[in-house]
Amino acid sequence: MKKLILFGILTTTLLTTACSGVDRSGERPTAPSGVSVIAVEMGDSCILKGHVEESHNSSLTKCGFYWGNDTIKNTITKEPGYDFIDVVKNEKAGRYYAVAYAVNYIGATTSDTVYFVISQ
Repeated sequence: MKKLILFGILTTTLLTTACSGVDRSGERPTAPSGVSVIAVEMGDSCILKGHVEESHNSSLTKCGFYWGNDTIKNTITKEPGYDFIDVVKNEKAGRYYAVAYAVNYIGATTSDTVYFVISQ
């Protein structure tokens, strides 16, 4: 009889703690959203600041920047995070572009393109 009561208590405890009252069946993971980039020109260099608003129900796996000009195409990969930064330096004078990107297990999202000028 003691075993039956103990079994009943354990079963009830497991069932009540394993089920939450929140229905999350309608929540689907999505690609990152709200990806943005800011370029701060500093004479012969530029600071790129990226931001991700949300990565709904899926962890970020990669973040960074695509940047370059007509002949230079570079990719900077940063540790996954909602805010990331890098510095472009030692480049020839001219106009360059930058795009921030973020990747999670569902997909990838890029920001709008910004332009910056490196002067010497």
